[in-house]
Formats: sequence, structure tokens, C-alpha cells
Amino acid sequence: MSRIVQEGEIMRRGLTAAVAAAAIVGLAGCQNTGATGTSSAAPSHGSAGPTGASGSASASSATSDTTDAATTASYPLARSHPKPDSYYPQHGVPYLDTLHYQLDLDWQPRSKRLSGTATIAFRVTTDRRTVRLELGSPLKVSKVVLDGRTVTSSRSGNDVIFKTPGIKANSKHTVAITYAGRPALIQEPAQRSDVQKDGFHIGRNGQVWAFQEPFGAFTWYPTSDQPADKAYYDARLTAHDGQKGVFNGQVTSTTVTGQDTTTWFHLDKPASSYLTTIAFGKYKHEVATGPHGLPINYWYANPNAPTLKLARKTPQYLKWIEKLLGPYPFASAGYLLVPGNSGMETQTLPTFSEALSKPTLADSEGDIVHELVHQWFGDEITPSDWKDMWLNESLTMYVEFRYYEMAHLPMSWGTYVEMQADGDQLLRDTQGPPGAYRKNDFGDLNVYLSGALMLHNLEKAYGRTNLDAALKGWPATAKYGNSDRTKFAAYMSRALGPKAGPYITNWLTAKTTPKPLPKQS
Repeated sequence: MSRIVQEGEIMRRGLTAAVAAAAIVGLAGCQNTGATGTSSAAPSHGSAGPTGASGSASASSATSDTTDAATTASYPLARSHPKPDSYYPQHGVPYLDTLHYQLDLDWQPRSKRLSGTATIAFRVTTDRRTVRLELGSPLKVSKVVLDGRTVTSSRSGNDVIFKTPGIKANSKHTVAITYAGRPALIQEPAQRSDVQKDGFHIGRNGQVWAFQEPFGAFTWYPTSDQPADKAYYDARLTAHDGQKGVFNGQVTSTTVTGQDTTTWFHLDKPASSYLTTIAFGKYKHEVATGPHGLPINYWYANPNAPTLKLARKTPQYLKWIEKLLGPYPFASAGYLLVPGNSGMETQTLPTFSEALSKPTLADSEGDIVHELVHQWFGDEITPSDWKDMWLNESLTMYVEFRYYEMAHLPMSWGTYVEMQADGDQLLRDTQGPPGAYRKNDFGDLNVYLSGALMLHNLEKAYGRTNLDAALKGWPATAKYGNSDRTKFAAYMSRALGPKAGPYITNWLTAKTTPKPLPKQS
């Protein structure tokens, strides 16, 4: 998630001038088959056009099959290995592996009412008599259809629980949940100033946008809201009163009837729920061309939005990032500009504030680059547990600092020296180590800056060329899937040298700042 950090906030929290400088200039972050991203694309699921995209509760019956291969044969790359999240175990369903979502949603801006049906293909990892999904309590469920048959359901807080006739482990099923209501935000477990609440934001004139890291997607559709569960997505969004709906991925079809617009979207690779986005408003849609013919989508309601000028530089940013990290991993890229006060690396279409994140365009440029880097670090390869948020932010922050160096933008590289001297220690004292941050302080400076310093130290120890090669190869270790710190440390030991992994492991949880690793031969 992008952090819109003000200097006063940093100073009030007692950080040194060195850390403040680094954060003000650079902190943004959240929250391969070539650039076309066509291999292993999700199959068409009826959302590619007006015919067959009903998403109604009368979903066709799905045949159960207890063989592992059959459960995901139609959904390449979507097989996940969910487990209870160590930081936020109240979110996510550890026995549920969602494979594909068909979201058929209708937004009424005057009454601020969302209605629709979510049709979800899923497998269970254990035998189940009931299945639970998260869905915000203000949304009332009117019907649940499992494998073509209506079943009984109940609500418990932000959960919807439906009965099954008894389904077996590793069997695949389809459930269609019809619901309606006015979505409500939830409190984010954070102490940051840019976002206090997560989920489905409703603004003036019924305009809608979403920020939802570490959770909040469940405020507008039923899901297992944890990073370890990835699935394909298709969406059909119907908007009224001259508005348009916006979702991740590519537009496949649009129908306009008077002041009503229905738009179909397809996301080509699996995504965690926090990486989905939605917006409704009087949006304009521009399509540009990026590297290798990549479609670049710009969605904006305000043609005078200050960040639009930066967003339109996405092709040149991607060209630079590809030199460092390799081909862009998805079928499209772009930016969605919204009234909110933050930014988020939502997959293929980062969601970002219309306003500048810093005082000037030059100062804000790093934040825009940051969200694009996340498409490799966070979206293509995603942490399986929120304790490893640093895997998203530290790697991305390091690359952002590299961009500042290349572009000669206003940032002092002496920051790393000063951070090693005392800035990192202050972060550990006030916010915890980057791999053991405080659970009520999600997305604070430590997961960004401390890990970037760690990578800088590895660069000094092993050389920039070697570190660049290691970072470039990291997403391929779990392409379009999930990973964790243990696997990252082991990979870096293989890629750099045997001391790299232990250095990383110690750095993540040490109460005092470790010394730089000596230069390795």
C-alpha cells in the first residue's frame, strides 16, 4: 500500500532527520512469458461479453471430483495452500482454496446500494459439512446456491456460512451468493495517517473506490480475505447515472443504455483478495501502449488530477523496471486515480490518489514507480502470511531508491549510512523489527526502510550485479503464487552466497541493528 507520509507525522514520532528524509522522498509502497502475459491465462468463464455473464444464483452444477488434478485443471496457477494467518487469523478461511470469482455487481449511486451475485469456484482441503466465507455484515444475503441447488445459509458477524450435503477434501464446487446492502468500512490495524479504514469507500455523489490492505475486500464481496489464497477474477459491473465501473485487468466488453453502463473485466492471472480493486464514478478510460505492445489503462474522473501526468509516464517507468527485474508479468498495466489519500498496488491497475503524494511532481514520482515495482514484488509473488509484509515493501523500497539514484531525483544516498548508524535502531525501538512488527501498527516505516537497508548491505557485500540478478530471479521461485521469509533466505543463500540467508534471517527479527555484512569474495 502506498503511504502518503507528511514530514510532521514522521518528526512527531521521533524519527531522525535521516530517516525522515528517506521516508519523505521515497516512501510509497503500499498498499513470464514476456510482457504480453498470455501463457497460463485463465479460461473464459462467461464474463467476456453480454452473453453468459449473468452471474445469477442459478449457476450451473459443478461436478465434484476428489482427485487433486481435477480440482484445478480449469484454473491453472490458482491452486493455493491457505493457512491461518499468524498476524490476523480472524481473516481468511484456512480450509478454503478459492479458484475463480465471477462478480456480477450493480451500484446505485443515489441510494448508495450495492447488489449482485458472486459465483465462486472453490475446493476444500478437508471434508466439510459447512463452508464459511467472509462478507461484511451490512450486506444481506438473499440466496446461496451450491452446485446448482439452493442451500441453507446463516450469518455470524462478517461471515456467511452455508450448509453442504457433505463435500470431500480436494473436491471442486461452485457457490453463487446473492446479496445487497450499503457496504461499510472497517478499521485498519495501523497508526498511519493516510488510511484509517479499509474496504469499500463511498464518496460524494456516490463515487466509490477501494483500499483494502491487509483486509477489507470482504466489505463488498464474499471472499477468504487473506494473502495466501489466490484466484482468478472476472467481473461484470453495472453503473447508473452516467457512472462507469472499474475493476482489475482488461475490459472485454461494454454495453451502454442511456445513463447506465455495464462493463466486463477479465484478470489474466490469480490474485489475492487485497490486490483486487473496484471503483464507480464518471470515469474516462484511455488506453496507451507500453513495452512490447503492452496495453496501459488509465482510468480517471478528474482530467486535472495532478497525478495523471505522472501516471501517463507508466510506459517509460516500466521500461526502466524491466531492465532490472525482467519482463512485466501481466497482460495489462495502468493506473486508477481516485479521491482517496493513499495508493495501493492492486494487480495490473494500481489504485492511487488523484492528489500528489508529495509537494511536487518530482517528489511524487517515486511513489508512482513504487506501485509498478510491486507488480513483481507483491503481486506476481505474494507473501503467504502478513508477518512477511516486508517481502513486499522492503524489496520494492530498495528498487524505488535505485530509481531515485538513476533519475537524479532529490534524495541523499547518505541516508543509508545514517540509517545504519542510528535510524534503523530507532525504527526497531518504536515499531519493532521489520519481520516482527507490531500487529496494531501495520505498514509502518520499519517494513519499508529497514529491509531496504538490509538489501543495500547485501549489495555492498556481494556487489550490485549479483544482487540485481538475485532480485530478478526471485519471483520465478513461486511465479503467480506465494512465498515466505524462509524460502527467500534460502534462495538468497543460493543466489548470493551461504552467509546471505542467515544475515537476512537475523536482520528481520533482531532487536538491535545488525552490523553490515563484510564484503564477500
